[in-house]
Amino acid sequence: MLQLLPCGIPTLQSTSTGNWTRPDNVFGTERLAEVVISCNTDPGQRGPRTDHVPIQLVLDLRAAKTNDTPSKNWKDTEWDDFNKHLAGILEASPPRPLASAEEFQQAAKTLTDAITRTIEECVPQSKPSPHSKRWWSRELTNMRQQVNDLSRQAYQLRGLPNHPCHEDLKTLKKRY
Repeated sequence: MLQLLPCGIPTLQSTSTGNWTRPDNVFGTERLAEVVISCNTDPGQRGPRTDHVPIQLVLDLRAAKTNDTPSKNWKDTEWDDFNKHLAGILEASPPRPLASAEEFQQAAKTLTDAITRTIEECVPQSKPSPHSKRWWSRELTNMRQQVNDLSRQAYQLRGLPNHPCHEDLKTLKKRY
């Protein structure tokens, strides 16, 4: 444990003698000490007829930000449109037997280019929030809304303990 309040700073003024002493200390771990901006007393904030001085601890608790470069949002892709667009591009070069390595390389390049063009045109870009949680999904958002709705209904029907909404809520909370 580390002492966060610097040495020599008094935290109490005796009401009888007026002497300053330091019975109050602030301790923290090394990890906490890394985020401490300042730790000091503020005698001006001391309340009337009190002897202890408030200790102000300022911490740097900024939330970690995610990488905000946009990427492809595969979850929001309309796969039917994607497949139709890709099929339309591939119609221009129908499949044929490949007799040489050059023909194979050309066919692979054509297929790769078609897929790349389709991705560029049909897969939307994500607009990431700097505080986004990558594990959160729309399915969880929808499930949270269902739990909230069912919770509200169960609360309204709390006088009827045998109502099926109570069991439905338990089941849905376990899945959520």
